[in-house]
Parts: sequence; structure tokens; C-alpha cells
Amino acid sequence: QPEPEGMDRVLRRCEAVELADVEGRKVPVGKGEAAAEGASVVAAVKRTPGYDLVRVGNFGERDDGSPPDIAFFHNRPTLSQIYDEATHRRQELVKQSCGALRDVCDRVFGFDAAKVTLFYERGAASRFVRQKLLFNLAPVEQHKAAKGLADVRADPFVYCYFYGLCVHKLAHFFDVVHGTRHDFFMSEYRAHHALNWVQLLLRRGFEPAAVEREHRHLLWAVVD
Repeated sequence: QPEPEGMDRVLRRCEAVELADVEGRKVPVGKGEAAAEGASVVAAVKRTPGYDLVRVGNFGERDDGSPPDIAFFHNRPTLSQIYDEATHRRQELVKQSCGALRDVCDRVFGFDAAKVTLFYERGAASRFVRQKLLFNLAPVEQHKAAKGLADVRADPFVYCYFYGLCVHKLAHFFDVVHGTRHDFFMSEYRAHHALNWVQLLLRRGFEPAAVEREHRHLLWAVVD
């Protein structure tokens, strides 16, 4: 069966693949030994940012003996960095971020933080996929380094980042497509949980008006 039009631009020609003329269309076929019955040929590999991940385990910020409950994944090609704590301090980042995530999810939106998955990959967007929320910690790490923070919770950025992600991704439960319906539910989340959000900022020692001036793009735009 011929491949859909345009697939020849995705599949690469190599020593094992050639494009044959079948019913007037160019389709990829195996050549040489690869054409033998039962042979398998990989013509190309596509790795989408945010999908080449390995589960590291569950993390948590609490020291009261409760089990860690927030799943964390790491980009596979850079997986060794999560175990090089002396250099990258990424496990520390994850634990601190778990605390901020729990504050925003549980105290602002009444949404169990354990239902959110955290991951790390530079350049990847946070996602809503198959009714699951996946938040990328790379922007949090970059902000931590830029500000020279020992703990990301000492700065309002991480709270605003998770707040913006929750508003955006939770609205996708009602409509997976970006449009006026999705925008409506984002506005509803902001309005309904505004008081909880302000109370959280005050509880953490931040001035709400100053936070909004500095991080308005995270509070009112679509955050990825």
C-alpha cells in the first residue's frame, strides 16, 4: 500500500532503503539484504521534544515520613545529570519544585499534586496528553540559576509558572483545542481561584501586586 503523500520527505534514503516507482508513486522499500523476507528496516527516527523521557521515580518535599508521591521523568540522552547531584543539584530542584507544585495545586485549585507528572528537558513544552498533566522543570532551573537562588521557593517565579500551567492545562479537560471555549475555561479558573491564589502569595511572603507586575505573562497568557 502506497505511503501517504509527503512521507518520502520524512524517510531518509540509505544503504537499506530506496524509493521504488509503484503505480506511479515513489514509495520506500528495502533493498539488498534488507529486502529479504522477515527483515526489518529503520529508515528514520523522529524524537519529539518532551517524549524521549525515562521515569526516575517519585519525589516529594515532605520530611514527615509520608511516601514521595509526585512522579518525575528525565530526558533520556541527559539522564546521567539527575544522578550527578554535586554538579547539577537536580534532585534538589525536583524536591523544592514538589513543594511549590503542592502549594499551587492543592491550596489554590484543589487539585491533587500527585496527579501531576514533572519532567526535565531543555527546550520542551509542558503538555496535556491523554488526560494527564506533564510540567517541565527546565524553566524553573534556568530561573534559579539566573537569580542565584538556593531554593526556588524563595522567589515567586515557580509559583507563577505552576499557576499559569495549571490554568492552561486544567482548562484542556473541557476542550483539548485552543480556542474561545478553552479561553473561557482559563478565565473561569482564574476568577474562581483568585482569592486562594492571593492568599498563597501572602502566606509565602510575596506582595501580590508586585508579583503580577513582574510575572504578568505567566498569570494572564497561555503558559507552556
